Amino acid sequence: MNIDAINPIAMAVFLAFFAFVTILGFVASRWKRGDLTQLHEWGLGGRQFGGVITWFLVGGDFYTAYTVIAVPALVYSVGAYGFFALPYTIIVYPVVFAIMPKLWEVCHRKNHITAADFVQGEHGGKWFPAAIAITGIIATMPYIALQLIGMQVVIKGLGVFLVSFL
Repeated sequence: MNIDAINPIAMAVFLAFFAFVTILGFVASRWKRGDLTQLHEWGLGGRQFGGVITWFLVGGDFYTAYTVIAVPALVYSVGAYGFFALPYTIIVYPVVFAIMPKLWEVCHRKNHITAADFVQGEHGGKWFPAAIAITGIIATMPYIALQLIGMQVVIKGLGVFLVSFL
């Protein structure tokens, strides 16, 4: 690592936000203790998130490396066809908040945690829920890879050059 290459302002901002989010996480963990032996406490925050927090969580999920790295790269590589992602994101965001409260209600009432749980509870069987679970896992893998590439770009932007494994 070349110490002259590190951008001191970017590094200071990064470290300040990293410290802020870390401290905020520790404060939030003490706010209301959850029963960590329950799966819904780990995966769903104990089902305690309201609409406002969920709005920001989904927004943070949409507007990450997907929007900042993948969409411009897609537009650069395929041209105007890549612009489908912009209206898609804009249209899907409110639609999610029109449909998902009802889904949340059903899942909360019947204690479903995953999409596969919901499908199994509503439609039965074992192959259809398994297909839903496998599809979810496979669909998540490229998104995780994209997030890793995004983190690599941000770290390089700070001036820290690490060995690339991707």
